[in-house]
Amino acid sequence: MTALFVLGVYFCFEVARRFRDDLQELREVKEAPRKAGIIIVWVITVVIAVILIISTVVIIVRFTKFVLGPL
Repeated sequence: MTALFVLGVYFCFEVARRFRDDLQELREVKEAPRKAGIIIVWVITVVIAVILIISTVVIIVRFTKFVLGPL
């Protein structure tokens, strides 16, 4: 599970680094399949990022409940 979390963070980091290049390529390239590929990668990245954010919140809440105990 931890490995998937780390891989997800790494994937999002690598794709986010390409944001400006991808944006410029979307503006300049006329090929529809290439544009579709870039958009698909970004949609997948957003989905992974949302899952990572939700997972992080769940982990923090569970850890906080564990440390503080029942109030």
